[in-house]
Amino acid sequence: MQHHLIQINLLDKSPDNARRTVTKGASASLKASILAHGLMQNLVVTEGESGRYCVIEGARRLEALLSLQAEGKLPEDHAVPCQVVGTEQALEKSLAANTVRLAMHPADEFESFAKLIDEGATPSEIAERFGVESRHVLQRLKLGKVAPKLLSAYRAEQLTLDCLMAYTITDDHSRQLAVFHSLQGWQQNDPRAIRSAITGVMMEAGHKLARFVGLDTYKQAGGMLRSDLFSEEIFLEHPELLQALADEKLFLEGERVKAEGWGWVEVSEERDWRFLNEYTRIHPAPAEAPQELLDRQEALENQCEGLRMDYEENPSDTLFAAMEAADAALSTLHDEIESLATYDPEAMKGAGCYVTIGYDGSLSIERGLMPRETMRASASNGAEPVAETRKAMPDTLRLDLESWRLQISQGELARNPEIAFDLLAFTLACDEFGIPARRGPDIRLTSHQPTRYVREERTTASGILEDVRLSLPLEWLSGESEAERFEAFCELPQESKLALLAWCVAHSLQPQLSTGRESSAVERALSRTNGDVAACWRPDQQNFLTRITKDQLLMLGRELLGDAWAMARAKDKKGELAAKLERAFAEPEAPDRTTEQAERLKRWLPEGMAFLTAGSGGSGDQAAEAA
Repeated sequence: MQHHLIQINLLDKSPDNARRTVTKGASASLKASILAHGLMQNLVVTEGESGRYCVIEGARRLEALLSLQAEGKLPEDHAVPCQVVGTEQALEKSLAANTVRLAMHPADEFESFAKLIDEGATPSEIAERFGVESRHVLQRLKLGKVAPKLLSAYRAEQLTLDCLMAYTITDDHSRQLAVFHSLQGWQQNDPRAIRSAITGVMMEAGHKLARFVGLDTYKQAGGMLRSDLFSEEIFLEHPELLQALADEKLFLEGERVKAEGWGWVEVSEERDWRFLNEYTRIHPAPAEAPQELLDRQEALENQCEGLRMDYEENPSDTLFAAMEAADAALSTLHDEIESLATYDPEAMKGAGCYVTIGYDGSLSIERGLMPRETMRASASNGAEPVAETRKAMPDTLRLDLESWRLQISQGELARNPEIAFDLLAFTLACDEFGIPARRGPDIRLTSHQPTRYVREERTTASGILEDVRLSLPLEWLSGESEAERFEAFCELPQESKLALLAWCVAHSLQPQLSTGRESSAVERALSRTNGDVAACWRPDQQNFLTRITKDQLLMLGRELLGDAWAMARAKDKKGELAAKLERAFAEPEAPDRTTEQAERLKRWLPEGMAFLTAGSGGSGDQAAEAA
C-alpha cells in the first residue's frame, strides 16, 4: 500500500465502490467539516487510465471535495491524501470500509459539543464548523447537560432519545432524577408522562391566563419562562404571579366597562352558566351605517361574487384562498356595522355586564344583562321582534361542505356494491339511449377527490374508505401482461368484482349538496345506502361555525337550544358564539340539555348535507315515483 497526495481533478468514483447511493445534499455537514478541519481520513483509490485514480472508499468525501471546488472554496490544483491499493480486492475493501464503520453514539456527540462550549466555542461557531443548524447544536448541548445518571441510562438503552429530550425541560438535575425515580412501569418510557411530571407545577404559554395577561407583562413583573427546545413549548415557572396579574387586569377591565354607564358589573375568571341563566338581555338600537362602510360592503360582496365565478370556471388553490380571505373580510365588516348599535342610557342604569376571560384568553363582555323577572315586566309594552334575514352561505364553505359530503357518499357507496352496481348500470344505460343521468357518476369513471383540506383530516368517512380499500382483492394486478391480469380478474368471485366496481363507482361521484327536492338517481342511490352523514361529520369552529355570520350562529342556537339561549347570548362576539356552539355539538348530552335538545344537536346538519330518506323524496315528482 502506498500513500500519495493526489489532485481532486484526477479522482473519479470507482465502479467497484460498494456505496452506490450517495445522498444528494447530505454532504453539507461534511463540507463544513472539511473546510474547518481538513480531510481527516484518507481516500482509498486504485490506479486508473491516463494518470487518473478511481476512488473505492470515500465517495461522500469525494463528492464534498468536488462540490467545494466547484464553489470556488478549494483551488483547482488542491490535492488530498490517498491510499493507493491494488485492483484485485478493490470491491471487497470498499465493502469492508462501508460496513464495519460504526457511527458515534449520540450521547458522545452531546458531551463532545458541551466540551467544545466549555473550551470557549459558541453554538454558532460549532454549527458552522460541522455544517449543522444552530438549533441542532443547542439541542445537543441541552441533552449533554442532563443528569449524568440519565445519560448513562440512555447509553444502556434504558431510556429512549424522546424520553431523554423530555427531561431537558428543566436544568435542575435533582428535579430530573426525582421524576426518573418516581415514574413506574410504562411511564418510565413515555415522554408525555415525563414531561407532565416535570411541568406539573408550571403553566403552558398557551393557557388562557397567559394569553390574557401576555408573556411580556408576565416577564416584566419578574416571571420566568422555560422553553422546550424539542417541542416548541414554553412554560411559565411562576403560575401564582400570573394568577395575580390576571386578577388585577380583570378587575381593571370591569371598572372600565362599568364607567360606560351600566348599573352593575360582575367579573369572573371562568364563565358561570348558572349565573347567566338568571338573566336575559336588553338590546341596542341599530345605528345607520356610514356610507363609507356601506360602499365597502358592496365592493366586498361584488369581489366575493367575482371570485366565485372565476373559481367555478378555473378552480385553483390561489383562487380558493382569495375567496376565503374575501369572505372573512366581509364577515368582519358585518361585525363592524353591527357594533355601531347603541344602548339607551336610561336602560343601562338598570342593567349590568358580566366580564370573563374567554377560552382563547380574550376578554369576554356580556353587556345588557337584566333579571328575567324585570325583563318580563318590561315586555308588556307590545314591541314586535325584529324580523331576521337569512344570509347566503359563503362559497368557500359551500365547496368544503360539498367535499365533506362527497367523502361520506363515497364511503357509503363503496361498501354497498349492489347499489353502486345499479347506479352504474342505470347511468350507462341512460347515456347509451341518449338520456344522460343528472349529476350522477361521471360516465368516464374519472376519480373525484375531496379537497386537500378534507383529505388531510382523519375522519370517520376516511376511515370507512380506508377499511374498504384494505379489503379489496388486488392480487390479480400482479400479472405480467394485460391478458394475464384479465384472466386473473375473471377468476374472481362475483362478490369481489362487485366490491371493485363499487370502489370505482364511489370515486366517480361528483361533489354536490342536495337541494332536498331533486329526483336524481345518485341522490336516490345515496338514500338507499342508509348512510348516516351526522355520524361522519359534526360542525366545529374550523369546518363550519366560524365561517357563517353572527346572525346565522344565533339563528342556529335558537333552532337547536331555544329562544332563551339565543337571547342570553345576543351580544356575544362571533368567536364566543362559535366556541359555545362547538362545545354544545361536542357534548350534546350535557346535564343542562333537555332530551329534545340533545337529539337535535346529534342530528343537525347544514342544508344539503344529509342523504334523502330512503323511499321518500322532496318533491311531488319523487313522491309520485315512490308510490
